[in-house]
Parts: sequence; structure tokens; C-alpha cells
Amino acid sequence: FRSHFGSSSSPFLSPPGLPPTVAALPAGMSKSGAGADLRKFMEKRLDLKLTANRHVVGVLRGYDQFMNIVLDNTVEIVSPTEKNEIGMVVIRGNSIMMWECLDRVK
Repeated sequence: FRSHFGSSSSPFLSPPGLPPTVAALPAGMSKSGAGADLRKFMEKRLDLKLTANRHVVGVLRGYDQFMNIVLDNTVEIVSPTEKNEIGMVVIRGNSIMMWECLDRVK
């Protein structure tokens, strides 16, 4: 895992009518087409809703081009009254349904 993505050719094609150098990118995607750029969220607390109705909060320590992420000081929120401290975890990007940064981002 690293804190930024390597370059690769973009898998996104320009829509009809746009020059070939202007590609339509989904929100949050980098121009390299490698995935979301999460550098500004490094060392920030993230609140993640995962598949299988799971919910975790932790500090972002790393990620890759597939949005697999490493969280530290992670807490699984089972219910409003039940929380499990689970420490450092790796979460597969395809299991992340929604995430929110809980800390101020510069």
C-alpha cells in the first residue's frame, strides 16, 4: 500500500464531441484513471459503511489503486451501544459502500 497511485493509462474514453485529451472522469477519480486520490485524507479519521451491514471508524494509514484501505485504531460499531476495538485492518475497496471523513481536511 502507498499513499498515492502510480500512473497508468486511463480506461475512460472521451464522450462524443469532446477532444480525445478531455476524458470524462467519475467524481473523485484521478486523471491517471488509477482510482480515487485519497492523499488529503491520510492520517484522518474515516467513517465507513461496508457491505453485510457493517460499520467501522478508523484512521486512514494507506490505500491502493483499487481503494483497498488500511485503517488503524479501528472500531467496529455493532449498535449504538456496542463497539468493538479491532485495531489495524485492511478493507477491500469493493466492500466499501460509503465513507465520510470525520476530521477537518485542509
